[in-house]
Amino acid sequence: MAIATVDDVLEHAERFEQMLAAFYSDVCEHSSREGVRLLTDYMSRHRERIVEALKKMSPQQVQRICSAPLRYEPHAANCACIKGIKLPDNASAAEVLDAAVLLDECLISLYRQVLLQPVDQEILELFESLVRTEQRDEIQLKKIKAMDYF
Repeated sequence: MAIATVDDVLEHAERFEQMLAAFYSDVCEHSSREGVRLLTDYMSRHRERIVEALKKMSPQQVQRICSAPLRYEPHAANCACIKGIKLPDNASAAEVLDAAVLLDECLISLYRQVLLQPVDQEILELFESLVRTEQRDEIQLKKIKAMDYF
């Protein structure tokens, strides 16, 4: 069993966020529905949550947190989350929003797996913050869907 560090998890989550941005960008390019295009364009540009969370810390904190070993490597969010979502070429905004909620849940699951391990307080706070951010996003997406704005 390889030893994973917090940095490994954060790098994986960051790659997943980049895949999400590419996914949303692709949906935007292939949709003829203006509401879907606006929604996915917005979502593709707002996925740099890890970078933002780390910017709030000192370089020493980031170094200490990122180099911390984890007891076990979490089952990471991966391409399967994205590949498992099949949207029709002319997907509705509701279908895109449902997919976005599922993708947020993939990241929440990854972060919660870190929180289940014995970790330092700083790591706990970082991952709790990331979970809260994803949960707020999920709530926002559900509100947008409920308003049937698009």
